[in-house]
Amino acid sequence: MKDRQAMVHKSRARSSSLFLMELIFAILFFSVASAVCVEFFVKAHLLSRDSDALSRAVNECAGAAEIICTSNGLPEGVDLLAQQYPEGDYPELPAESGPAETAEVRLYYDDSFAACGQETAAYVLDIHMEQAERMIEATLEMREGSGGQEAESSVYRLQVGHHIARRTDDSEG
Repeated sequence: MKDRQAMVHKSRARSSSLFLMELIFAILFFSVASAVCVEFFVKAHLLSRDSDALSRAVNECAGAAEIICTSNGLPEGVDLLAQQYPEGDYPELPAESGPAETAEVRLYYDDSFAACGQETAAYVLDIHMEQAERMIEATLEMREGSGGQEAESSVYRLQVGHHIARRTDDSEG
């Protein structure tokens, strides 16, 4: 009878340790699975955020490009941008000494892509415009960062060309 009790006791010990091992493996499996799922959710969130920033950057660059393309020259294009985005950095263009050939404009946006000042900027739109004859070439680049001197990561880049049509009231003939 004693042998039988010892066998039952050993059998229970083996089944308890087996159950404990299964429980440890199950916890380990679910821990690894949850870590993988959290990583997927984080990557999905980052991808969504980057996609949203790209979409908004495209819209802002296209809007600024449309403003440039409605102008009749480089000074007028800079003036139109200054009217629409008063908090940007604008160049001093020559008044009457001749037509400006290049201009650099910098516009600032907060993290929700609303126009703002440099102090609260999360994104910067750099616009480089050149005028030759009756053609304006512009490069617009939206970058992440506060507009400091260091190179920030580029979100979107757009190049546009605008031919300035001759008008009947043009003095150039």
